[in-house]
Amino acid sequence: MKKLLILSFILVLLAACAKAEQIPTPEPSKTALPPTSTNTPIPPTETPTPTNTPTPTATPTEIPVFWDDFNSEFLPGWSWIRENDTLWSLDAEPGFLRIVLTGDNPPRNLLVREIKYQNFQVMTHVQFKPTSNFQFAGLLVYLDDKTLLSLGRAYCNRPSVCVGNGIYFDAVINGENFEQNFATVTQIKDEAYLRIDKDETKFTGYYSDNGADWIMIGEHELSIINPQVGLIASNSHVVGTTALFDYFTLVDLP
Repeated sequence: MKKLLILSFILVLLAACAKAEQIPTPEPSKTALPPTSTNTPIPPTETPTPTNTPTPTATPTEIPVFWDDFNSEFLPGWSWIRENDTLWSLDAEPGFLRIVLTGDNPPRNLLVREIKYQNFQVMTHVQFKPTSNFQFAGLLVYLDDKTLLSLGRAYCNRPSVCVGNGIYFDAVINGENFEQNFATVTQIKDEAYLRIDKDETKFTGYYSDNGADWIMIGEHELSIINPQVGLIASNSHVVGTTALFDYFTLVDLP
């Protein structure tokens, strides 16, 4: 009797399996997947507006006797002549000394330091775009207000002696300007690498567009004993005109 019941159960189970095999497997639904792209235009990414934030120049591989990159504070040895501390800053443009030009005569905020060497080389990189007479920013060799040399980017529109926005190498002795200012036109109008070499009584001025390829623009011959060297930004009657100095270097020449 038990064998008969087991056999019947097996037959029922086989019949159920056969019926299950006849049931078709349902097809997947036709619901569309989200497309990877649509016809709706995607607004383009806005190109960021370029800024005029200057980038400080890297420290050279050959370290001079003195190098100040104006990074947050001055190195020892600097002093101001006729300082107005509201018109200069090391914080407004990090990595630069910013000087606001004025029309004061004699000029304010001359940044100078004493030197121990008879022959020397001084260099700087200035970002400055002069637009009116006689805005000037650059290097300074200074004995007093009546005897000095200055090499920089400046503006001057006097016929026959000026080139507008250019590089100028001026000398003054006993209050008298040298006739030759070596006015030089440059392709780049808003910055300049500047260099003055002193050899005994000869001062040679150079400029560069990239800080590596130097072009001599002229020489002044004069005797200055124990001058100071540094930076000048002056002679502007346009309120708010500024110059940015990237660094200042001093090299002892044999």
